[in-house]
Amino acid sequence: MTGQRAIGLGRRNYALLLTLLLVVLASESNTVKSGGAALISDVFRTLLGIAVWAVVFRRKGERRVMGAVLIASIAVSWTRNFVADTYDHEISLANQVLLAVFLWGAVYAILRDLFIAPASGVENVMGAICGYIIAGDAWARINAIAYLLVPAAYSINPEIAALLPDWRGRVALFTYYAFAQVLTIGYSDVTPIRTPATTLSLFAALFGVFYTAVVVSQFVGLAQQAKPPPGDP
Repeated sequence: MTGQRAIGLGRRNYALLLTLLLVVLASESNTVKSGGAALISDVFRTLLGIAVWAVVFRRKGERRVMGAVLIASIAVSWTRNFVADTYDHEISLANQVLLAVFLWGAVYAILRDLFIAPASGVENVMGAICGYIIAGDAWARINAIAYLLVPAAYSINPEIAALLPDWRGRVALFTYYAFAQVLTIGYSDVTPIRTPATTLSLFAALFGVFYTAVVVSQFVGLAQQAKPPPGDP
């Protein structure tokens, strides 16, 4: 009974995490620069980080390390609301690096748990989907870092280039671009034209194909688990 209760709890946790991931993804697509809507978006992003830490990281050592990274990221992220815009580049770079470390750590933990416990179930399916969305967010942070370091590596459609000066606009733009990468859709609004952007685009596409196979395998395993054994009525 205890084991069944633990599995049910994990299943609910991943379902809630998936809901929060989708809410934050939708809120970040609204490029609000200031005001109450922007504050709400920041609050949701903070809650999402806490939810990822609580649900994904289950080992004591990684919970401590990733908890420290998350706290640092939250502190840096909220600091930008109280300092001059002249420090935006440095703060944005530090925040994106911390978030990239945290998010890639979450992707690694999810994949590790899936491969260590390959038995399929609703919890594993939910976890695989959450990992896919978190990975898209992680690629967005990597591309944002590359842009902050080498802006000329990207060609940006002039119609959306106005998003770049504001940090929330950059998040929205590179989140959109990152999911186009991992889904191998290839929209031309953001185009990699030199390293490191071209290299990142290649690895993101390869990762997207690999992770899609992971998600599909979880669905296949769940479907097979639901089938009655041969000979059963």
